[in-house]
Amino acid sequence: MKPLGAGRATALGSAANVSSADHSSGVPSSVSNIRASAEPPFRAIVARAAARFGPVRRSHYYFARGKLDGDPVFAALLRDGRIATGARVVDIGCGIGVLPALLAAAERCDAHSASEWPDGWRPPASQWTLRGFDLRPGAIAAGQRALSDKSDRVSLAVGDARTEPLPDCDVVVVLDMLHYIDPTAQRTLLTRAHAALAPGGTLLTRVADTAPDWRFRFTLVIDWLTAFARGISWPELHCHPIDEWIALLEAVGFSVVAQPMSEGTPFANVLLVSTKTEPPRAG
Repeated sequence: MKPLGAGRATALGSAANVSSADHSSGVPSSVSNIRASAEPPFRAIVARAAARFGPVRRSHYYFARGKLDGDPVFAALLRDGRIATGARVVDIGCGIGVLPALLAAAERCDAHSASEWPDGWRPPASQWTLRGFDLRPGAIAAGQRALSDKSDRVSLAVGDARTEPLPDCDVVVVLDMLHYIDPTAQRTLLTRAHAALAPGGTLLTRVADTAPDWRFRFTLVIDWLTAFARGISWPELHCHPIDEWIALLEAVGFSVVAQPMSEGTPFANVLLVSTKTEPPRAG
């Protein structure tokens, strides 16, 4: 694996020592991802989001419910207000559309009601729009059906992350996808995302950190099994230590905050919250 950097340390230190919440977001670091996902109002939001997929296929319902309930990144995105009211969102590798389903369920909540919205969370976003794309036609068809009542705000289509044009937007979401494309394509995609984002826009990227050995190996095994389930045999995965991911994003023109996103799981995942700050540097 060709390194992207030379062992640079992030401004926040190693991922293992970064707070479980971004201090710049105003979210207390003592609020853990486990507690966030266990909040009863959040569980109700997840149930409403997953229910969209029941009429499409029962397996999609169980996948959506398990993913939204068990994966700490989705609770964290809502809790920290990473997607704001009116945001134009691009979801790269959107799958069946669990993120827009979650946003649609959340925006129905009364932020002032303790029974509907967790105390201390940022208010739910409304009037957002989302364009998502994924390589799998079956996943896109399922998402289109599940979100058909949101067709004025949610557009899902088959597309390749390496070539799909990116519209002007405020937030780009790339969860657990970058390591499936080679380093040259990674930089190209991140540069295109930077160009599409409005000034001060946000790129939300979850990646695997190669540093924690057994967790990273477990993450790789799950990625390979997922690929096998989709008919891909032994895909080449292009992973890096977290400081090299950050070096790449900084070179493209982002400032980056690393937020550990594996709590309650055996994975080596980190959410990189990247803000567009400057034009990409050459080279």
